[in-house]
Amino acid sequence: MRNKITTLIILIIIYLLLKHIIPFGNYIIYPINLLVTFLHEFGHGFFALITGWSVHWLIVNSDWSWLTTTSWWIRDIVVAWGYLWSAIFWNILLYIWFKKEKLSKNVIYLLSWLMIFSAVFWFNWIISSLIILTLSGLLIFSTKYTKNYNLILQFLGISSIIYIIEDFNVWPSSDLEKFSTFLPNSVWMIIWLILVILITWYNLKLILKK
Repeated sequence: MRNKITTLIILIIIYLLLKHIIPFGNYIIYPINLLVTFLHEFGHGFFALITGWSVHWLIVNSDWSWLTTTSWWIRDIVVAWGYLWSAIFWNILLYIWFKKEKLSKNVIYLLSWLMIFSAVFWFNWIISSLIILTLSGLLIFSTKYTKNYNLILQFLGISSIIYIIEDFNVWPSSDLEKFSTFLPNSVWMIIWLILVILITWYNLKLILKK
């Protein structure tokens, strides 16, 4: 456990250096940002499905912009869950790396197959589907042909959580335009940020619990 905590701290430092200090470091973490974007949009689609409605398409653009078009019933849940679902999912991955390491490979394969499903069945634009399929292929390749897939899983988890927290005032803004009715967007941003931090804090408590 102590070695894993040390590794976690090192990976956090590496991610922050790549994003904020090292020149062109953003190009290195670019696939991670796209992966976070995909999962955000998948959250919209997934909760549209489980509330009894359909997904027309899911698009992830190379400039990190995104769009999921659905027929929805409980609109607020579908809209809000993109941001919150992403935080929950990446925290689950982080927990698996610490506590259920044997499941790491299967979890990465599951994520890859979700991406393939979205690219094929929620198709709208060939470039978007190619981006999603490329990311899926990279995950499968790294898991099948490297021995450090657990480390990959941890780096994906922690960097994605940091990405979500850092970009809270940018990332969910388009969703909030549809979500806000009786409170300003800025208030909902703070509420969602607090929820993400609480989710992460609780997850770390579980991880560090003996």
